[in-house]
Amino acid sequence: MKKAAGWLSVFFGTVLGIYIGIWRMLVKPLLGLYVSFCSGEVTIVLLIATAVKCWLSLTVGGLIWSIGYMIKCMLD
Repeated sequence: MKKAAGWLSVFFGTVLGIYIGIWRMLVKPLLGLYVSFCSGEVTIVLLIATAVKCWLSLTVGGLIWSIGYMIKCMLD
């Protein structure tokens, strides 16, 4: 039972890491920047916010995955 709960925590950590780290912090800001660029409404604030989100995206995704893995290690 503990082994299943451990692997579920890794699974959910992976899914959340991909969703938040890649989709929410990398893909969506780049799409928003592209839409703003196409409509001619790019601002320096949007550009800086997108750059920071992209810079931190994989770090946040890795952190979320690591938390799921640490929970698995505590349950084993």
